[in-house]
Amino acid sequence: MFGTAQLTDDLVAAAIRGCPADASRIMEMISPQVRLMVTARLSPNPGQFHAVEELGQLSMVALADGLARIRTPTVAGLKSYLRGIVSRKVADYLNRRGEGGRAAADTESLDAPIADPDGATGAGPLWQLLSASGASPASAAAQAEQINNVMSEIGRLKAEHRQVITMAFFDQMPTRQIAEELEVSRPAASMLLIRAVKALRRNLTGSSRIVTP
Repeated sequence: MFGTAQLTDDLVAAAIRGCPADASRIMEMISPQVRLMVTARLSPNPGQFHAVEELGQLSMVALADGLARIRTPTVAGLKSYLRGIVSRKVADYLNRRGEGGRAAADTESLDAPIADPDGATGAGPLWQLLSASGASPASAAAQAEQINNVMSEIGRLKAEHRQVITMAFFDQMPTRQIAEELEVSRPAASMLLIRAVKALRRNLTGSSRIVTP
């Protein structure tokens, strides 16, 4: 997803060792994903979406400050560390505001959190998996609207489905790692993800059928 496909263990290791240029490259690559990670965790409370930018920036600052403390100098280690940061920042925010807090008047559109530096949408893989044909929407406006719908519907899923979708699509965790996190077998984690995606598809389109290209 986004520029994180260009992340390598060597790049992460160099940044952790203190190379400023490599650290800057990682920050640029990871920023769009951080915003999506924040958004997915706020999705149960759409009235809190205005905080995406703030929490994303706080998470990025914390990541920059903590790079040298990452114990496993790999892409997986970086993402695990980042996941902890984002989870804590969002949890702290919701605890301060109260999860049932009144929606803010200036709630931000989800268009911003899903846009990468080149202006392309970053939720393509998710939408293609959830769509009936795997085809992308014809226009950027239609695509943005559909992704807004996806994010809203994620917030309406039951907690375990929302959690596994967040892990798989936004945190980019492999099934093995999801299984470890949830303390279930890999087949159980895979089945849970399939059920979660089908539930989300059903809410979005009325059909849980997934057609792959």
